[in-house]
Amino acid sequence: MRQRTRLSLDDLNKSNVWTITPNELSQMIIDAKKKRDEFSENEKHYMNIIRTVFDIQYLKREEANRIDQLENTGFEIFSTPDENGNNTIAIRKHPIKKVTDLTMENIVHLEPWEVLELISNNMGTGWKGLPLAIQDIIESAFFVDCTIMPAKTMRKEGGIIDRRKDDGYEVLEIERGTWIEGIFMKPKPRVEKVHIDYSIDEDEDGRKKRRKDLDGDEDEFDDLDLDVEEDDEDMDDEELKKLDGDDEDDMDDEEPDENNLRIEDIDAIDDIDEEED
Repeated sequence: MRQRTRLSLDDLNKSNVWTITPNELSQMIIDAKKKRDEFSENEKHYMNIIRTVFDIQYLKREEANRIDQLENTGFEIFSTPDENGNNTIAIRKHPIKKVTDLTMENIVHLEPWEVLELISNNMGTGWKGLPLAIQDIIESAFFVDCTIMPAKTMRKEGGIIDRRKDDGYEVLEIERGTWIEGIFMKPKPRVEKVHIDYSIDEDEDGRKKRRKDLDGDEDEFDDLDLDVEEDDEDMDDEELKKLDGDDEDDMDDEEPDENNLRIEDIDAIDDIDEEED
């Protein structure tokens, strides 16, 4: 049996917090409180995550009546180091008692039979009577098939129930008079979410590079050497004037196109003719 990696409060998020027990949570809190300053700074963040799944109360071990009341309502009691007069913590995990308790975070931690039991207890609405939002939550983690047939057809040997069971589905049968609503459910493969890091780092030469691309290869993004702009800034006024002058000379050396003469070109030709005469 593979041993589960021990989590700390810093590791918790709104998904994996469903995987821990009250006993594990109490130990996390005790360990975190040993670093008083760090715990105080992050306590609000920790509790925002924890309270989505657990109820927590701090109290004194001497308060026997209060402890009894909490235990009767499903709390588990744990001793903690004394802090501000409190030396006990009471923790209760929120039970998933009805379909409306289902969320995108907790659905992946349930078994098919547990979800089917919630549907069975939902006032006989069956699958098609569930709100679409609840159906979407369930279908995010499970393959679901729903069929309504006459009882004799549904339950015949080698029929749909036997075939679905052979495919790994759990089955819930809800009677509808002489017909049966069959709800078939099995888990979807768990897919780990890929987190792509688009942040930019600089290497030792000061060049920018992306940490990882989709294939896991490193792509470098070298700084461009914009020499043109730098050269222009380095040029003095005399050099710029010289460049401008060269352009003007080039324009003067061009001979007019006889097939496309402009008025000023015609005047220039007349002046030449007068000089020749």
